[in-house]
Amino acid sequence: MIVDTHLHLIDRAALRYPWLSGVPALDRDFSHDEYATEARRAGIELALHMEVDVHPADIEAETALVEGLSKKPGSLVRGAIVSCRPEEPGFAAWLDKVKADPFVKGFRRVLHVVPDDVSEGALFRENIRRIAGSGLTFDLCVLPQQMSQAIALVDLAPDVQFVLDHCGVPDIRGKAEHPWREQIAEIARRPNVVGKISGVVA
Repeated sequence: MIVDTHLHLIDRAALRYPWLSGVPALDRDFSHDEYATEARRAGIELALHMEVDVHPADIEAETALVEGLSKKPGSLVRGAIVSCRPEEPGFAAWLDKVKADPFVKGFRRVLHVVPDDVSEGALFRENIRRIAGSGLTFDLCVLPQQMSQAIALVDLAPDVQFVLDHCGVPDIRGKAEHPWREQIAEIARRPNVVGKISGVVA
């Protein structure tokens, strides 16, 4: 069975995506029906929806929207990696609530769109450690120059399962093999990190 663990769906009538206006090639809707047709042709049987960095006020609405889609006949969606804000004081209470929803499989905070000191903050790191023991994952979405911050976070939360998105986003076009090669070898030594082979032709 092939499971797509990184499905992005976009519904601009239902949710706000502040970043889309700056990426014209992606500034359109991406529906489940469109995806399902292509996915089935490729042998994909199930999918996890990956949060799409919606407006912070729409985070819970995004999860509800995707969960609703999962209940429709023929849906490939079986769970979601949802957006979160570990840097905020309300994260602990929010985490307790979300952990009770079996549809949620993990979390992501896109870190290359915020200053590095967000992931270096004491509250952020404390809240990431709270995920330990929940069976839920945390996806790392970082650029090569942020790999040291990612490694530090992984080391501070050894009981949390991390997923490195897009192989750490190497600069393929710029042929910048180094220091990315050394960095990904270093993070791969951590037993609580796995990687997604995606984005390597971007």
